[in-house]
Order: sequence, then structure tokens, then C-alpha cells
Amino acid sequence: MTTEARREARGPMPESPFEGRLVRLRAREPEDEPKLHEWFNDPEVTEFLSMNYPISHHAERSFLERAVDVGYQNANFALVTRAEGRMIGGCGFEKVSAEDRHAELGIAIGDRAYWDGGYGTDAMRTLCRFGFEIMNLHRIQLDVYDGNERARHVYEKVGFRVEARKRQARYKFGRYLDVYVMGLLEGELRLDD
Repeated sequence: MTTEARREARGPMPESPFEGRLVRLRAREPEDEPKLHEWFNDPEVTEFLSMNYPISHHAERSFLERAVDVGYQNANFALVTRAEGRMIGGCGFEKVSAEDRHAELGIAIGDRAYWDGGYGTDAMRTLCRFGFEIMNLHRIQLDVYDGNERARHVYEKVGFRVEARKRQARYKFGRYLDVYVMGLLEGELRLDD
């Protein structure tokens, strides 16, 4: 299938800053807690996340209580499918600096049924577009661990570039991993494949 045919099949990019072709960003809700607890206690889901320890229901509820007021300093969202309205993960910005117009991005697709289906790419594009167009960010940064080729492919596909490599900076599952710092500047976001 050609790029043009894929574009036509998916349709145009939605006008809403909260919607991509496949996903929608929404505020996190208390009802999300059981699913988030399940995902963030799954070693396969957390393999390339900064989490090392089990998350309690109490800790997840506390996080959701702090995430209630979505705003510039707390731009954390649930990721839901546009077709079914099913929550499949979460994403957001941390360490937001208004002065530098900079933020760090975090994302996790917890529902493994939605891995390798384009949802991560669409979520990245949607969140970055939101960051640049709504939050007025100039730079978005993220870390990716060595070995997480699926994520790195997605990040590069949407325009992120490797800017640095921190050697053996993360210890996870009995081994040290290099951590790559990737950055995306305003105007570099690729909205098409």
C-alpha cells in the first residue's frame, strides 16, 4: 500500500488538538485505576519504563488524585481508542518549563492487544502536536532504553533525533542499559508516514 493510499484509508488528521487518527487524549479518571494498576504491574509492559517496583492500588489512586487537575504543569492523559473509546495506555509531559518552553514526554501503551498496530505512533503525534500547538512548547525530550527498538522506531518516525547516549545509565532486569536522549523541536514533527 502506498503512503497516499494509507493516508486516504486513515482519513485526514482530526481538527481537535486531543485527537489523532486512532487515539484520543482525555483526562485520567478514578475509574482508570484498576486497569493502570494491572498494566504497571506487568513486567512486559514496564520492561522499558523507569518503574522497578510493584505499584499498589493505593499508590495508583494517589497518582490519579494528583492528576485530576490537568493543566500546563500537569499535562497527563489517558490514551483511548477513537473507534471504541477503550483506554489503552497513558501519556503526558513532565518537567515542563515555561521559561524554556521545554518538557519531557512519557508514554506507555499498557494494553498489549494494541501494540504494533500504529496506536503508539498516532499517540506520539497527537501528544506532540498538543504540546507544540496548545502548550506552546519549543522542545520535547524523552529517554529511550537500549533494546527498545519498537519505541525508538516510532520516535524517529515522528521526527525525534538521538541527541545523546548515556552509557550504562539504567540498571534493569539484571543488566545495565544505555539510555538515549531524543529530542524534537517545534517544526520537526512528522505527521505522515
